[in-house]
Amino acid sequence: MPLKQLMIQKKINQRKSTLEELLKKEADFATRSSELEASISEAESEEEVSTVEEEINKLEEEKKGFDDQKSKLEGEISDLEKELEQLNSNAPANNERGKKNMPKQKEQRITSREYFTREVEEFYDELRSRLEARANGQVLPPGESGAELVIPDIVVNRIRERIGDFTTLYPLVDKITAGGRVKLILDVDAAEATWLDQRGALPESDDSALTAVEFDGFKVGRVVYIDNSLLEDSIINLDDYLTKRIARSIAKSVDKAIAVGTGAVDKQPAGIIPAIPAGNQVTVPSNPTYAEIIPHLGKIDTGEDASGEIVAVMHRQTYYAKIANLTLHVNSEGKDVVQLPNLAQPNFLGLKVVFNNYVPQDTIIFGVLEKYTLVERESTRVDMSGHYKFREDQTAVRGVGRYDGKPVMPEAFVKVTLQSEEPAV
Repeated sequence: MPLKQLMIQKKINQRKSTLEELLKKEADFATRSSELEASISEAESEEEVSTVEEEINKLEEEKKGFDDQKSKLEGEISDLEKELEQLNSNAPANNERGKKNMPKQKEQRITSREYFTREVEEFYDELRSRLEARANGQVLPPGESGAELVIPDIVVNRIRERIGDFTTLYPLVDKITAGGRVKLILDVDAAEATWLDQRGALPESDDSALTAVEFDGFKVGRVVYIDNSLLEDSIINLDDYLTKRIARSIAKSVDKAIAVGTGAVDKQPAGIIPAIPAGNQVTVPSNPTYAEIIPHLGKIDTGEDASGEIVAVMHRQTYYAKIANLTLHVNSEGKDVVQLPNLAQPNFLGLKVVFNNYVPQDTIIFGVLEKYTLVERESTRVDMSGHYKFREDQTAVRGVGRYDGKPVMPEAFVKVTLQSEEPAV
């Protein structure tokens, strides 16, 4: 990274660190406010009322200074991030190319100032209030103890961003976001459009053979235990802890479902591997040559649509134990040529290699992942779990999302199995 960008990033990190330290005072303000509320009701004499009033004025003055300093830091961070983004956008073409190949989820990130809006702060204040009540042993009213707390859209989007950070398949599939919980019937056909006279009408046959696929909204969730000490920490740290753990756990489940999901029978999305047609499943020797694998890529059928990138999905150990060793080949002059594998950016003769450890070892899936459709419901939420670890001073929060998905064109995938080696006699 150029020196100027490095210096700006250094300033951003310093200000973020200062902001995090500053936000720790928020918990102190909340505690003092609660104490003053109690003091107001207890104050009887004029002198006591005057003392409480002085403390209130002092607290309000400190809060004002806090808000001004917080606003100033957030403004500086935002300005520096915009300046850094502008410098990066004007970087040489090779940097642009690298950015283009990044997963979509990592291309655009909102700044701290844009993210921690009043709505987000109110959400975490309410969440912290419920957690503190539970941690103090208070029994919430029946309507509140398990009541779901709907996550603001901006926090949901942050969780989705972080899901992309912890997955390999999710960023590559076709994603559709839909509201509600009812079943959806979507047209996933990519057939060519019909040419007409400028005043002509589409023929009825044009909508008689739509490729309709039904999607449900299966629930996936994770109970996250939050140490009570975090309740006294800043919103930034609480948000980072909660969104990271919810995103990471959902990410693992979604990636597993895309690869090997068993479908509606187990209330989860249908995976690629179980749907691959028998004609697209082949077995090759345990230590194959390129010539024994490459021809099978011709089995990938995406109909008349020739777009879409073919990728190779496999277990990490399969790549390093079997595929990275495929370095020897014969050139056009009949000479053996050694091609060193690019371990930093795994690939198979230029095809992108994606690791997914839910794919069985000694199995490679070649295909166009855009031919897998994943439906994300907007009703992501958190709620209070009935569990509370008193001994460890932890309170449970449950993060829940809804998804369904399936390969809408199973012929767009090929499964290559590396034959098990026969044991030595």
